Amino acid sequence: MRLTIIHLVNPTEQQQQDLDKIWPDQKADKWPQPLDETQLIYAARFNDRLLAAAKVSIAETQGIISDFCVREVTRRRGVGLYLLQEIRRAHPQVTVWQFQFAPLDEKPRQIMHAFLTACDFHPTLQAEVWDFKVGQLNEIK
Repeated sequence: MRLTIIHLVNPTEQQQQDLDKIWPDQKADKWPQPLDETQLIYAARFNDRLLAAAKVSIAETQGIISDFCVREVTRRRGVGLYLLQEIRRAHPQVTVWQFQFAPLDEKPRQIMHAFLTACDFHPTLQAEVWDFKVGQLNEIK
């Protein structure tokens, strides 16, 4: 089966179990409520199982990606990059993307910084916040 990116609206029981593995420290009550066109959850699915997920907030031409996580057993296979590309592709009106993540230990922070750098995001003055402006050189295709 092929890796696909889906927009979750009402997760099935199996999807909820997969999300619990992706976000073990979160439960559904911590997700953006209500889920609508401005508060979204995207997930990467392979063989009917969710491997990665991200929360996305859209406000006109600005988008915020948070709680971006790829299950550890799936990392370094392009799943995160594909999820990020498809989120951006789904919202062509967004010209400024912000990627926010919780404080991490040193090694995971280095990995996240390397991933974001490879995706042409740039650090901001705020800790753990990176941005991407559509139209910058080396944009992800």
